[in-house]
Amino acid sequence: MYAITHISVFDGSTIAEDQAIFIDRDTISAVMPMSQAKSRQLLPTDCLDGTGLLATAGFIDIQLNGCGGVLLNTDIAKSTLDTMNATNLRYGTTQYLPTFITSEAEPLNEVIQLIESIDTPESEGVLGLHLEGPFINRQKKGAHREQCIRDLDEETAEYLISHAHCIKVITLAPESCEQSVINQLTEANIIVSMGHTNGRYTDYIAKQGISMATHLFNAMSPLDSREPGAVGYIFDRKPHTGIIVDGIHVNYASIRIAHQLLGEKLFMVTDAVTPAGTDLKEYDMAGTKAYVTDGKCHYADGTIAGAAITMIEGVHNLINHVSVSKEEALRMASLYPAKALGLDAHYGRVRTGYKANLALLTADLQVKGTVQMGLRHHV
Repeated sequence: MYAITHISVFDGSTIAEDQAIFIDRDTISAVMPMSQAKSRQLLPTDCLDGTGLLATAGFIDIQLNGCGGVLLNTDIAKSTLDTMNATNLRYGTTQYLPTFITSEAEPLNEVIQLIESIDTPESEGVLGLHLEGPFINRQKKGAHREQCIRDLDEETAEYLISHAHCIKVITLAPESCEQSVINQLTEANIIVSMGHTNGRYTDYIAKQGISMATHLFNAMSPLDSREPGAVGYIFDRKPHTGIIVDGIHVNYASIRIAHQLLGEKLFMVTDAVTPAGTDLKEYDMAGTKAYVTDGKCHYADGTIAGAAITMIEGVHNLINHVSVSKEEALRMASLYPAKALGLDAHYGRVRTGYKANLALLTADLQVKGTVQMGLRHHV
């Protein structure tokens, strides 16, 4: 056991000053005022001085394709996940869903086998796999390879379900999938997220089991006066919804409007690719050369190809450009993703009994250190 002392704590609701956080293995065993910890002589010999820092729940990135110079689609290997996790920890992210975009069948099988080969994925920040495609709408393919897009039939669904213990989210186009197939996935506790979709409002209303939406506004049918589309459905039915807060994918005013409508159902994702956390200007985006220009990741034709943002940069953007409070920005990066995944009983708060995942922030919200499942990491 060890304790972090004299630290401000944002528990997911409010900020308390001069606190002590007690960590026993991978769990927060207690949070209390320093005065109480001292008077009861509870402080262990191993203490980390947190004076001047704010402890918040570690960030949870539900859509992370790559970062730190690597991309899961181009290198399906444990070393790729190790680099992604190490990069995440530098920027406050303690949990994530490695995200694998549209590919041929064999690489998809390989990435599932990779996740299954990890003995304790939670200790390395992995909460499960996010398969973004290949069961999407060609008209909204975005940066995905059109020749790899295919339908999700019952046989493929059965294969995915047989690996449901490591697949957390599947992004698909609901208009391209039968209800029976969606039912198979949801019954296996795989979260079905609508994305890369060009359906009509009535297409979505007709389907049951859509509990999440992938990168709001991007690669989906827009809200119009006579056709609400995917965006209108999301605003109306309010599934848990991810949004990219880099100022490139979505205008900040649109993020503000979405937040006003969706509240705690709106969470932040990075949709980051290879250059995030680096100074790279060129990279391989799943077999196609891509570039970074003024922070925008794109192909030669200008098509956006992922993002170069980190979660802490997104927090800054939410505060500085979207005008949400510091507390709400932190919730959008931690508690709300945990709720979207159904994991908020153990992740997303700094409270007794929760997993010990912390981002330690300076007064100007720079990451000074992280705690991942109880293990300390200095930035």
